[in-house]
Amino acid sequence: MNRNGTIRRGIILTLVAAILISCCGSAGAEILLTQDTDAILPDGVHRMTLPAGMISLTPGTDEPDLKGIFQREPDLEMLVYAYDAQGATIEGTAEKLRNAGRDAELRRIGDEIFLAFRDRDDADNAPCIGYAYLYEGWMIEIAFFYSTNEAGEMTKTIMESFRE
Repeated sequence: MNRNGTIRRGIILTLVAAILISCCGSAGAEILLTQDTDAILPDGVHRMTLPAGMISLTPGTDEPDLKGIFQREPDLEMLVYAYDAQGATIEGTAEKLRNAGRDAELRRIGDEIFLAFRDRDDADNAPCIGYAYLYEGWMIEIAFFYSTNEAGEMTKTIMESFRE
């Protein structure tokens, strides 16, 4: 390839990169899961199987505790967080939520004890079911926002796939 071809290819690659950055914005890329896919949770040890048809989005930098966004349009969104537990326990957190009048309980999924809680999205009042567990001082939280019974049932299937 001659020098002009190399320069032209460099300019084209730079333009493509600029277009991709401007299209994707701060949230990053979208990936459509075309088959059931294992997602590794932020602790690097546990995983869950996400069903085909979900979209994986890269979180933006404006919310550093948000580690994963998964959606199935139009009825399901799954957010995965990881943050310093600051000495909190699952049992103590459940008790605090219950004392505040919130729906919270402990559930065993696989070998892990989870805090399971119910809530509603402030923006659109969509039901939310969330799960949280501790791993080496980190609280890993998985929150599902859903708008149909089918999507609500899918949250159970996803959580039942939790494993090392």
